[in-house]
Amino acid sequence: MGVDQGADLHVVLGKKARQKAGKLIHLGVYKDWEELDRLMKNFHVSRCVVDALPETRNARAFAQRHKGRAYLNYYNEHQRGSYAWNEAELIVQCDRTESLDASHKEIIDQSIILPKECEIVKTFACHLHNVAKKLEEEEETGSKRYVYVKLGPDHFRHAFNYEAMARQSSPVFLFPNL
Repeated sequence: MGVDQGADLHVVLGKKARQKAGKLIHLGVYKDWEELDRLMKNFHVSRCVVDALPETRNARAFAQRHKGRAYLNYYNEHQRGSYAWNEAELIVQCDRTESLDASHKEIIDQSIILPKECEIVKTFACHLHNVAKKLEEEEETGSKRYVYVKLGPDHFRHAFNYEAMARQSSPVFLFPNL
């Protein structure tokens, strides 16, 4: 499960799929962190990545309630390679651009199965389109790097990114008949 926070909590639930990288099984927008507890239970979530900011207190309390299954994500531009899972602190760090590239590749390669088209799936698709990759150059050093910029509402884009992080690190196949 991936959760992006803002005014609302945008949730993407997925599972590993045998023929593809994964399958999205639920998209939702929620108001209260307690509603996420129900999702964790009802969907038997084995790993959840939650946006740590801006409301760190509520995110941390959620992770504590689901210790060992829920982790707060902090994007860290200096993190390279694999995601850095810290079991003791219940956090995971990743490079924002690298992780967004990885989840973007699943969409481009069509290795993720999307739910049947409906209004929330259309909103999800709009959020996926509301980020763009841009080359930035540091004036002082001339070093260049790519970054993703926000073009509009992108909450589901980040929730999907967090879901992909959780799914890729989850060792089990959940809900094999879905």
